[in-house]
Amino acid sequence: MFTLEKQHLKPVIKEITTTSINSSITRTVRKDNTIVYQSNRYSVPLGTYQKDKDVYIEITAENRLVIREQTDGPVIANHIISFERGKLIQDRQHTRDRTKGIAAYISTVSSYFTDEERAKAFLEEIHHRYPRYVRDQLGIVLKMSKASDQRTRDEALCECIKRGIYSASEYSDVLAFIQRQQQQKEEFKRAEEEIKALHGIEPSLLDTQPENRELAQYLDVLKGATKYDTVT
Repeated sequence: MFTLEKQHLKPVIKEITTTSINSSITRTVRKDNTIVYQSNRYSVPLGTYQKDKDVYIEITAENRLVIREQTDGPVIANHIISFERGKLIQDRQHTRDRTKGIAAYISTVSSYFTDEERAKAFLEEIHHRYPRYVRDQLGIVLKMSKASDQRTRDEALCECIKRGIYSASEYSDVLAFIQRQQQQKEEFKRAEEEIKALHGIEPSLLDTQPENRELAQYLDVLKGATKYDTVT
């Protein structure tokens, strides 16, 4: 039976191919410790960011994004590739820097400020005061800084140093206070513009400063107007 079947069997030629890892594909690490791939952001461990730092990426057959700091180095991140757009794909382990230490964490947080050296000194003082809770402290500063613009967080940093404030919660309070002030100024400006538009007043007239007069002069004018109204 096997002899008869063997006559109808065809040899199977399986082409064996090997795919070399294309280690030349690089991505720049952003300040928030992510890289961009196909319109999505993928996390790398906290503390990976350095100015102009690139990492090497590999796309596997299993549709995974593998990230290394060197072409033949250890894997620092491994994500399933998302087919959506504008998403943040984050490994929760990357939010806590367990491999690079507090110094790298401080370096990452300070990168959100214009004066990085001044920010480092501020954060190191927090570390000195709260050594047991420094990760939580740095995490709060990082979270609040990410949620604010550059000018606001720079101003909050200056105020904290000026007033000798060295804690994450108080930094958050100062930041929130500055944001409220900015919001009030913006609301006042919008209201002023609405008044101008409502009354059809030439903006330059509102910007013109009135002539300063003594109170007595205003009273004389008012008396004259009253007298004229009485005669008529």
